[in-house]
Amino acid sequence: MMKLNHRSYSSSILFLTVIAMAFSATAEEILFSDDFQSGEISDEWVFFGDPTSIINPDRGNPAPCFCNNGDSMYGSGICTKETFSIANGLVVQCDIFISCHPRGAWIDARFQLCDANQIVWGQEPPPFVGMSFSYMGELDWSAPHLQGILGQQISGQRIPMLIHMNQWLDGWHTFKIEISPAGLCSFMIDDSLLSSHQLLLLDSVDRVGIVLKGRSTSWGIALHDNLLVYLP
Repeated sequence: MMKLNHRSYSSSILFLTVIAMAFSATAEEILFSDDFQSGEISDEWVFFGDPTSIINPDRGNPAPCFCNNGDSMYGSGICTKETFSIANGLVVQCDIFISCHPRGAWIDARFQLCDANQIVWGQEPPPFVGMSFSYMGELDWSAPHLQGILGQQISGQRIPMLIHMNQWLDGWHTFKIEISPAGLCSFMIDDSLLSSHQLLLLDSVDRVGIVLKGRSTSWGIALHDNLLVYLP
């Protein structure tokens, strides 16, 4: 067995102490998390939509993960029972996976922040801020199709969609919404900034719930994993 001299041992202890302190500080900033590793949707969530959301045991980052289980007509999902203040800023991030047959359509995954005052348990709350990623294939009658489409919503209003975003298909990517204490809202994927916008309605919206939702069919699948809610 290799022996450490006193100086090396002291340095190792100091290094581990610093790492532990850094981890502890980071942990204190985390307000909510769910990686769905329990294999079931916990009682920290409320369901809405039909068919009901499920856990996909075979996929994930790593498996298992959350599957919205919505159909081609209606989205299904879950909303946190807990709500979170945005007064001092807030960051919400989630890994998302979209895959669809070229002939498929209307496959989407969304994660949203909703006004806590508009949450009605068992019903889908309207989005205050949100991101979505979807695939529109040959079955979609709108044009252009055969592409990934990125959606963003700010203060309840849609931002023009970004089309031909196929680089985010068929793989896990981290979608992130960051709200600064001054109310600047930034949208990111894999830590690359997409856009920033000043939030409106800050006088009336002070707390938000977190929603995971979407639609899947036999043509494709939309999945979420590794949700984190934390302070900026």
